[in-house]
Amino acid sequence: MKLRIKQALIIARREFLTTVRRRAFLLTAIGMPAYFAFVMTMAVGGSRNEGRDVLRSFSSLGVVDSSGHFAAAPAEIVTDFRSADNPFAGGSSESESQSFHTSVRHYASQEEAERALRAGEVSQVLVIPADYLERGAVRRYSSNFSLFSSADRRPVSSWLVRGMLAGRTDSIIARRASLPMAEMQYYALNKDGRFELKDDRREVLDLLVPMLFAMTLGLCIVVGGQYLLQGVAEEKESRILESLLCLVSPDELLLGKMLGLGGAGLTLVAIWLSVGAFGLGTVALAVRPEIPIGLVLIVIAYFLCGYTFYGSLMTGIGSLAGSAREAQQFSIAFTFANFLPFIMMTMILAKPNGTLATVLSLLPPTASTAMLLRLTAPGSDVPGWQVALSLALLLVTAWFTLRLMSKIFRVGLLLYGKSPTFPEILRWMRA
Repeated sequence: MKLRIKQALIIARREFLTTVRRRAFLLTAIGMPAYFAFVMTMAVGGSRNEGRDVLRSFSSLGVVDSSGHFAAAPAEIVTDFRSADNPFAGGSSESESQSFHTSVRHYASQEEAERALRAGEVSQVLVIPADYLERGAVRRYSSNFSLFSSADRRPVSSWLVRGMLAGRTDSIIARRASLPMAEMQYYALNKDGRFELKDDRREVLDLLVPMLFAMTLGLCIVVGGQYLLQGVAEEKESRILESLLCLVSPDELLLGKMLGLGGAGLTLVAIWLSVGAFGLGTVALAVRPEIPIGLVLIVIAYFLCGYTFYGSLMTGIGSLAGSAREAQQFSIAFTFANFLPFIMMTMILAKPNGTLATVLSLLPPTASTAMLLRLTAPGSDVPGWQVALSLALLLVTAWFTLRLMSKIFRVGLLLYGKSPTFPEILRWMRA
């Protein structure tokens, strides 16, 4: 039977409108970004508040100095806490700067200092041994432990440096020696051969851009595939497909579903991206990221090939499964394969031209997300032949998978009552 594009487009329109009008679609489109925004706000804001609370509660430090080198050390530690340390903070850091003061009390013995710590007279105790200059070993005691206790390491380290230099140099040199790189500006060569500033915001964006590009591509592929899987499985379970097959051919039905449900998945991801772009607008404006048009074209190519590959697999699984729940269980392995590069993301971003990153970007199940991580990683230089080979392998695999799954789709749509055996599936593929 000749493939009628008009019939396929009618099915695509019906599938798209039916999906986007569902309450579950609207809830997912709005609720998911709201949920992640809430989680990120609580996580980032909570960690900063905890760090600030640690410094606020660090009101006094008890010192037991057996080395004798800290008798002239400062009697107070002043710690500056700036919002500029937060990569997501916007506006001027001057108005957000806070200073925390910690008094220093000297004790003759560790036992005396521990009693003061237990009585709440001091927040922490620092024990400096006699051979501190030779070994650098110190012990710090606290009445409680916090995951954010590292926030008070910097003021203690600063006090030690100033104490060693007290009386040996002026206060300005001592202060600078305690924080020698507090205002350091770090520049690195970019892909264009120019030096660019690498501050906290730039470093965060260098991590977020590869992750967001690859995650967006992976979501587009997986969400579209999941809609296909769910739609085919539900309609098969309710036996609606029997009525549809009286009007259209299996190939027209397959094409229409892939277009319509794939469009619904793209719409959902586009909404998430719009919300995410608005939320990350401050960081993006601060560092002005440049996204070349060539990268956009590569993303589109990987989406088309990757969606064809995964969409075909999901459609075949949906037509074989006896219920929507069973179909979801079978699809987990393929979804995991698509997001496998994220498990190894640190290794890929650290060595974008390494063996692991190269192999994952050439294997069709992981090619889309792995190659996008490589292409957007800071300092990466992926050879053009690897991109071409990766796309060619993915395209051939997607076309081969589409042809095989279309054969399974034709027979599996009308199969009820039992799941087919593997030899039966192989016979359908060869037919």
